[in-house]
Amino acid sequence: MATVTSPGQFEFGLSMAQEERASRLHRCSIAIDLLSQHAGSNIFAHYPEELRSNFHAKMRSCEPGLDSLIEAIYWPYEMARLAKSDLIREWFQSSGLTCGTYSLDVHDGRDPRLNKWEALTLKYADLPWLRYVTTAAEIRQAKRDGAVAFYAHCQPLFPAPRDLKALDSAYSKGLRSFMLTYNRMDNIGVGCTERVDAGLSMFGIDVVKHCNEIGMIVDVSHCGRLTTLDACRHSKKPVNANHTAAKSIYSHVRGKADDELCAIAATGGVIGIVAVPFFLTGDASPTINHMLDHIEYVANVVGWQHVAIGTDWPMQAPNEVLNAAFAAEVKNTGFDNTHRIDAGKRLLGFDDCRDLPNITRGLVKRGCSDQQIQSVLGENALRVFAEVWDRR
Repeated sequence: MATVTSPGQFEFGLSMAQEERASRLHRCSIAIDLLSQHAGSNIFAHYPEELRSNFHAKMRSCEPGLDSLIEAIYWPYEMARLAKSDLIREWFQSSGLTCGTYSLDVHDGRDPRLNKWEALTLKYADLPWLRYVTTAAEIRQAKRDGAVAFYAHCQPLFPAPRDLKALDSAYSKGLRSFMLTYNRMDNIGVGCTERVDAGLSMFGIDVVKHCNEIGMIVDVSHCGRLTTLDACRHSKKPVNANHTAAKSIYSHVRGKADDELCAIAATGGVIGIVAVPFFLTGDASPTINHMLDHIEYVANVVGWQHVAIGTDWPMQAPNEVLNAAFAAEVKNTGFDNTHRIDAGKRLLGFDDCRDLPNITRGLVKRGCSDQQIQSVLGENALRVFAEVWDRR
């Protein structure tokens, strides 16, 4: 069984020349995580004891569920803002990440929870090493400057209102990627865990067209099959599934069947592969090789130019916070026991953001060319960003 000696050093059995090539490639490439969950849960154990005590006190003051989870996610950024610890910046920079994501909701301003979470998210836009971006050029500039870029993506755990102006409002705040549905049915369409799949509603078609018009990426990661195919049929711009997997390798509702993968690729979009173990395999000891299997499979089905990374895991909160949040919210979000959600499970070889180089190393091991690796790491995503964001 493979073992890990330190972050980014999964045992692939690479030669010295291969290690040097992987290191060079990772260092010079733009690396984009289309659905990043920040640094990962491990970071909390690396803060000084005093800060950890303060964090646990803060968590005790929060209600278990999404509130405590979101407070935990942004606590490392708060430590950076207060100049108490730069640990999160150091972890991002050691990972080689060029661009990750932050969350913005599409809403009408009447839900105090969403207003609170939005204010918390936008609070950290002025960190000197962090850039909230809205163009592909800004991501390339961040790479040149050694900064970490984030773009805004919406996963609508709370369905978007039946009002296109809400999309305009979110766009004005920086949102550039909108996932049409979460797991359940809403005004727009049907999610992947719903009992039936009716595709996009008439309003959903209007949403797709409006996203095309304003320069918002249409994302179908959690959408049901017919909703995914409808989105690809009606969109005039690339459609992404920025965090999913290949259902042909492992039959999970969060994966995409081959016809969905092909439909997404036909729009010019990309498929981001997750690092979520229970979406990738039923193996009791999942490793990063399972993630790489999905990358290779999708590349063989639709071409390397349509594959990307969207890890979605592990989330930036300690296991006890994650477990409490999932216990409180998992059914409300459309998951159930059949979906095998396990908040504490990780891929061996992708335990936090510092393991991002293992993707590059694993692709080198599998004989991929420099162009293929750089495409998967970030260039494919940048092509879509430029097509949607910069060519309205």
